[in-house]
Amino acid sequence: MEKIQITLASSQEIDQIESKLNDFNLNHKPLLQEKAFVPFQYSLTLEGALIGGIIAYASLYKIGYIDTLWIDETYRGKGYGRLLLEGIEQDLKTYGCQVVHLETFDFQGPSFYEKCGYQRFGELTYPNANLIEYYYSKTLF
Repeated sequence: MEKIQITLASSQEIDQIESKLNDFNLNHKPLLQEKAFVPFQYSLTLEGALIGGIIAYASLYKIGYIDTLWIDETYRGKGYGRLLLEGIEQDLKTYGCQVVHLETFDFQGPSFYEKCGYQRFGELTYPNANLIEYYYSKTLF
């Protein structure tokens, strides 16, 4: 019997693991876009001060993903989050994404995303941290 070892991965091994998974993916399903990840990123400023922003990606197969949406607490409830979200959704749709997804914790913005038309499709409870992570998606067409 072969002697298998599990060890901490080096940075070189991590790169190799990711590369091998990428090769596997491409051999089974070619990308639907030129680059694996196409960023869509906007900042929201007021008189030169950063008060919000959004970071999203179209990944692999034109799958929309909202990574980060932040609005300074002073400016929440004024429609800026919705403005950023709707803008990024339009960009993703124009790029060819038909669905966008995201995750958010229970203390962040679940009700906000639901008001913006997102549907919850899952959740994870983390008892040790006393929090819940919700998963949402929205059809863009």
